[in-house]
Amino acid sequence: MTTDGDGVGVTLYDREGLIDAVILKHNRMLEKYNFEFEELDTRFSSYSQGIDDSKKKHEELLERIDVLKEKRQQLYHQAEMMLDKLTESGMQQKDVNTIRDNIAKAKLLSPVNEEKAIVDSIMSVLSIGETSESKLSIKSKIEEAVTSHEELRAASGLECGLIENQKLQEDELNKAKPRHSWLEKRIQSHKEALKYWDKLKGTDKEVITV
Repeated sequence: MTTDGDGVGVTLYDREGLIDAVILKHNRMLEKYNFEFEELDTRFSSYSQGIDDSKKKHEELLERIDVLKEKRQQLYHQAEMMLDKLTESGMQQKDVNTIRDNIAKAKLLSPVNEEKAIVDSIMSVLSIGETSESKLSIKSKIEEAVTSHEELRAASGLECGLIENQKLQEDELNKAKPRHSWLEKRIQSHKEALKYWDKLKGTDKEVITV
């Protein structure tokens, strides 16, 4: 390496000095890009893992919701199938019909508080007269159906949260993708350049740089 003496401060490199300078430049750029890439890649992986986890939880939750829906309907249906036993045990037909009509209404209600109001009226009718095994079984089925509905509403609330969380992570992932891809390409480009210059260093080939 030689330096001219005209006071301008221009450095002239010999062949080996030029190659060393170019290698140093690529190493500095690699260090800079690798630092940013590793930090971004960690976040990138975290977003990807979070999205996968959210999807898995969402699928499991949807299965649970289907189970609860089916369970609730089955419990009300089982209670309906037991109503004839109330007549056999001496309950008036009009009271049995009232319970049947209210069960039909409760099955279709979405707000849990409205369902509970209907169920309270069913329990009130069931409390008329003597307690029987049939009455206790019907009460148990209906109470379990209400519990299933409460779980169902809670699961639906969790589903909304999972969907929102997944969307936020997907948005962050999409923001990170362009820079992540650009850095990956730049790092690869500098690595290839370093290989070229390292190989050139041990030869007599002409050095051409921009």
